[in-house]
Amino acid sequence: MRWDDLFDDLEGQAEHARRQDLAAEVADRTRREQATVTLADRVRAAQGALTWSLRDGSTLVGRVLAAGPGWFLLGADGDVPAPDGEGRQVLLAADAVVGVRGVPDWSAPPLSPVAARRTFLMALRALGQAGERVRVRTATDSHAGRLGRVGADHVDLLPGEGTEAEGALTLPFAAVLAVHEAP
Repeated sequence: MRWDDLFDDLEGQAEHARRQDLAAEVADRTRREQATVTLADRVRAAQGALTWSLRDGSTLVGRVLAAGPGWFLLGADGDVPAPDGEGRQVLLAADAVVGVRGVPDWSAPPLSPVAARRTFLMALRALGQAGERVRVRTATDSHAGRLGRVGADHVDLLPGEGTEAEGALTLPFAAVLAVHEAP
């Protein structure tokens, strides 16, 4: 009978070691998966408003309506107020963000290959083609106009009603915090 106890004990030890190995493997896989999750994937999973802290010390509160590499589109939705308090949408440069409150622990699936090509540059080009007035916010100022030429790393802000480049303010993407819909 002692041998039965011995083999039961060995079997119990083996089962315990198997459970420990499985727990270690699950923890390792979880860490590796978490390491691939982007901030954009997590904020796209948010159901309500998030509070965005920007590098100029300001904050915006808004729901993520869309996101792409290098940008977030914030807006009002249901009971969530508009990010700039005027019922407008805001294109927020990801590089302008220094912190976000309210991000869920889970994430949305990664962007599709097509959606992953919709960069900040493409978002600015789309706004420029629409020809609508915008307010571009930088860390030091806010400028109104229409988006003109969009280069690889900069955008021209046209102050007048036309498309003339005279008097345009050229802003490097690195300076742009947010592009607000103008009232």
